[in-house]
Amino acid sequence: MVQNRKKSIEQAIEAKKAELMKQTFFDPTFDATFKKIFKKPENLIHFLNAVLHLEGEQQIAHIVRLKPTVGLEAHSNKKKPKIVRFDIHARTAGNEFIDVEIQRAVQEDFLDRIELYSAMLSVNAKLALINEASKKQLKEHPYLMPRVYSIWICKFNVDFCKHYREELALYRASDVGKSKALPIYPKKRYIVIDLTKYIPKKDNSPENEWIRLFKTMPLIKRAPKCKDEIIAEVYECMRIDTSTDEFITEVATNMIDRDEYNACISYARRIGREEGEAKANNKNAARDKKIEKFLRSKGVSPKILAAALAIK
Repeated sequence: MVQNRKKSIEQAIEAKKAELMKQTFFDPTFDATFKKIFKKPENLIHFLNAVLHLEGEQQIAHIVRLKPTVGLEAHSNKKKPKIVRFDIHARTAGNEFIDVEIQRAVQEDFLDRIELYSAMLSVNAKLALINEASKKQLKEHPYLMPRVYSIWICKFNVDFCKHYREELALYRASDVGKSKALPIYPKKRYIVIDLTKYIPKKDNSPENEWIRLFKTMPLIKRAPKCKDEIIAEVYECMRIDTSTDEFITEVATNMIDRDEYNACISYARRIGREEGEAKANNKNAARDKKIEKFLRSKGVSPKILAAALAIK
């Protein structure tokens, strides 16, 4: 049984490798390719300045990669704590903490997950600053929080995104709808990029170059003309014909990742459950209509009729 399962997995990986060899570039939204792109600090800095719209002195100039996992303790009978694993976890020289996530599949409770990861990022960042602060600093500013950026690149339709790039923030309810409304807490930024809503455009801005790269790379035969050296270099490092067999195998294995499979199954179950409930409600409504018609024909009063139909 175990040998058969192992053999089937190996066959699936080989099939994915054959599928990959028909392409020119890897899909940058897989875990292995995504992390390879941002293994170089220069690439990550360039990407962050682009999608966060940072200019001049506000631009990030130096960054340090941090441990990707953070434990979430809970009082329960479970032996192991819940682990939050960031795709890209980093800290800038200005003490800004960053989480960049790549998401390929629709997931249950997606907004909750965004908030959980952002909350864990904030708490972890605050603990880091507490450990480094002097007693005087802690006394004068015990609640001072660092600036955090939570960035999500999604390869599925995000229902709350009207455009391909949305920024979520904390606003006063009385300001909602006003054209010049500003966040009351600018230290926490959520950026959600919905690749399904992005339409490639003739724009050589760094942000457009990055989003176009994530959207179109697996479909194109040659790299687009690009003056930006970092973007051009990313296309080169994502070429399949110059990659090692070891990396191609890693990407192929990534393509049948079980977490993504489980996320899809969870979503499919919810959709199926909702469709089943809708059908049952429609069936019950049709039955109630027939019962109501029959009782009216027998002279049942409207009051008794309403009471009867209210019984579940």
